[in-house]
Amino acid sequence: MSYLSDLLGKAYKEGMTEDEISAALETVGQGNDAEVNRLKAALSKANSEAADYKKQLRSKQSDDEAAAAAQKEEQDRLAKENADLKRSIALTERKSKLLAMGYDKSLATETATAMVDGDMDKVMANQSKYLEVQKKAIQADHMRKTPRPAAGSENTGGMDYAKKIAEAQASGNLTAAAYYTRLKAQDEANQTNEE
Repeated sequence: MSYLSDLLGKAYKEGMTEDEISAALETVGQGNDAEVNRLKAALSKANSEAADYKKQLRSKQSDDEAAAAAQKEEQDRLAKENADLKRSIALTERKSKLLAMGYDKSLATETATAMVDGDMDKVMANQSKYLEVQKKAIQADHMRKTPRPAAGSENTGGMDYAKKIAEAQASGNLTAAAYYTRLKAQDEANQTNEE
């Protein structure tokens, strides 16, 4: 009977007849309608609050996602700026080294850019240009330092090697004779190359 007392609540009395139990069940059922309506209203209120919280969460997630996108965009911008600065520093360092080696400004800039970009074909081509310019500069420098022949001498730089060789041999100075012989041969070879 404890089941019946739980079901009927205050309407339960000890020793109830079947008719009394039926009548009590009907009154209990009517009270349940009010309770069911109250519970339905509470459930509806809880559901609407949950929907409001979901909307707030979605709007907050959108704000969070927007903040995350802005942060990623800023990070990408900083990474690009960092890469640009590193490239600029590398270009400046290489260009200054090339200028110190004797490259002209435009060739140094072009070669430094090719080095940073990894274009080794361009670097090698520019190195060849540089070496050609250096070779011409060295030849021009040698030409400036070469003494001019004295007036009236015949392509010997103002010195008669045959006479000097004869004098060295006559005095027994074989070292001087060998020296003048070598100079004479070198002078003749230079004249042959110039023709």
